[in-house]
Amino acid sequence: MLERLHIRNYRVFNELKIDKLSRINLIAGKNNSGKTSLLEAVLLLAGAGNPQLAVHAHINRGLVSNVAPGLVDVTFWTPMFSGLDMSRAIEISAHHNQFGPLNLKIVSKRMQNTEISLDRTAEASVTNLSDMRALVFHYNGPNDQKVEGQISIKGEGIKVRQDEIDFPFIATLLLSRFENLQEDARRLALLRKAKLGHFVLEALQIIEPRLQSVEDNSASGAPMIWGDIGLPELIPLPVMGEGMTRIARLVLGIASAMDGVVLVDEIENGLHHSILPKVWQAVDATAKQFKTQVFATTHSFECIEAAHDALGADGFLLHRLEANSTENRCVTYEPEEIDVALRHNLEIR
Repeated sequence: MLERLHIRNYRVFNELKIDKLSRINLIAGKNNSGKTSLLEAVLLLAGAGNPQLAVHAHINRGLVSNVAPGLVDVTFWTPMFSGLDMSRAIEISAHHNQFGPLNLKIVSKRMQNTEISLDRTAEASVTNLSDMRALVFHYNGPNDQKVEGQISIKGEGIKVRQDEIDFPFIATLLLSRFENLQEDARRLALLRKAKLGHFVLEALQIIEPRLQSVEDNSASGAPMIWGDIGLPELIPLPVMGEGMTRIARLVLGIASAMDGVVLVDEIENGLHHSILPKVWQAVDATAKQFKTQVFATTHSFECIEAAHDALGADGFLLHRLEANSTENRCVTYEPEEIDVALRHNLEIR
């Protein structure tokens, strides 16, 4: 489990320190305070120097993947650096209770792409094809493991080079705007194989008490989760509503990241505030069973209140991100401070 986190020069963060992390961490803050950026930073660190994540982070934000090669710098690379200053390295570090210190440094490097002719029948020539920028990833992991990776432009595509990676822990990112029904079904199949499918069933019964079982099958032509609510046939889970799919994805994501980290953007999306306490109970039970650490962002006072009601003030940590033109700050609320803030309706979102 990550115990503390330090981010420097990544997106909106000139520098951000979180000195205390818990099993469940709820991230609040105004728009553009860096909530999603914090999730991305943890994902980059968990990637152990995998440079492909430099592209995936932008695709996850809704940017198209077929950006013209000449515009990749300004579209993908430059916005990763705080203040668009690519002369300073991005640094993400953390302390893990099992693996110790973990460090990732990302630097921008100007690369000269040169073509040398080896044709003996023609006059030898050297051609400068382009002056391009690459991102170089330097990762220091457990047992003094050092990994280097690089991502750059090649022709009409993106070239990735990386050392062999030994991932210290699994990290799964769950975004409210992206669905992968086949991946949900695959994760359910693995969970049912381990005879732990009841975690999903019990969580879904929070919304649909009639639900008797959940199945993964391909009756629609592709793997999907189906449910039995007592009708003559099974019903596809998405037909039962966005909330059902959202809860299933939460529980399955946590279960699939055993001993790792799950990163959830806007955890309350698609869920009515009245069921949030029971949802938090399901998240907590699954996280404890699979020893998974949870980072979840929220804009909702009701979501924070529900976590407090379900888990108690010491069952999670609330981190509120604050930013202005010169600095970033994370205010971590201790249990008694959460109690006071909720009782007096103070602004903690």
